[in-house]
Amino acid sequence: MLRAIAKDSVARVTSWTGLDAFMRRAEAPYIVGYHRVVERYNAHPEFALPAMEITAAMLEKQLEWLGRNFEIVSLGEVSRRPRSKPLAAITFDDGYSDVFHNALPILKRKGIPAALFVVTDLIGRKQSPMHDRLFAALSAAGVQNPFAATQRLLRERDHENISEIVESFEPAGKTPSALRPLTWEMLRRMRDAGMSIGSHSKTHAFLTNETPDRVREEVEGSREVLRRNLNIAADYFAYPGGDFNAGVVDAVHNAGYRMAFTICRHRDGRYPMLTIRRRGLWERSCVDRRGHFSPEIMSCHAASLFGRTADCPKSH
Repeated sequence: MLRAIAKDSVARVTSWTGLDAFMRRAEAPYIVGYHRVVERYNAHPEFALPAMEITAAMLEKQLEWLGRNFEIVSLGEVSRRPRSKPLAAITFDDGYSDVFHNALPILKRKGIPAALFVVTDLIGRKQSPMHDRLFAALSAAGVQNPFAATQRLLRERDHENISEIVESFEPAGKTPSALRPLTWEMLRRMRDAGMSIGSHSKTHAFLTNETPDRVREEVEGSREVLRRNLNIAADYFAYPGGDFNAGVVDAVHNAGYRMAFTICRHRDGRYPMLTIRRRGLWERSCVDRRGHFSPEIMSCHAASLFGRTADCPKSH
């Protein structure tokens, strides 16, 4: 509670001084990353990571704020010179079906372009991404703070080892339908509605933990599957977990991607367009001390004024 009060107070003072507006322009383009778009927040706490959820109502509030303060463009336009407003772009990761059901209608109604990064091996399956399955397995096993344990294991272990952990502890029962991935038919309808569709790898393996051969398979194979099934260029890639190093960036470059996205400030000087920063948002990232949407806090996020001096924990 004290942290929420402090964050709210800092945001209000910063907004009053105008520093946030100045920094928003300096930080642009502002590329936002979302994951799940739900009707009710934290409806499946034993299966889903709450920090990856945003309700449709909160998403609409954030999009309205973005529309007032930025020109929202497609990913292909983020490198062009801004006109009257700084540029912003909207993206969604992992390929949850609730993006089709809950986000697409809002985007179409508001005429907002957006991009979707999908885990291609999951398309059309009834199984949630490995990070959700790992969280559910650790929760069922009674691990203290399963969220922190999930984050640590994903950053330390390769995909094969994560799969073994999940298979050992995964709870019985079906994955909630709300967590299921998109189908190819949904993706075609999203493509036809104007959404850009890119790769988030084949399996969502954290690529810095994998062998060069596995990295190449993840980035090249996923792009080929998207090209074949959707008849698109699939020019965009998002690093699972935002993690990359020189070898991973080389693989993305060799696979022919035009742009690739991370969540880190660090950029590869050889390929700056393959290490473009995004900022993740979720249900409670921009709420005040009362739990209501705060334009001032959203503005500070867009200006990168929160967590600006934090050290990057990733290895590049």
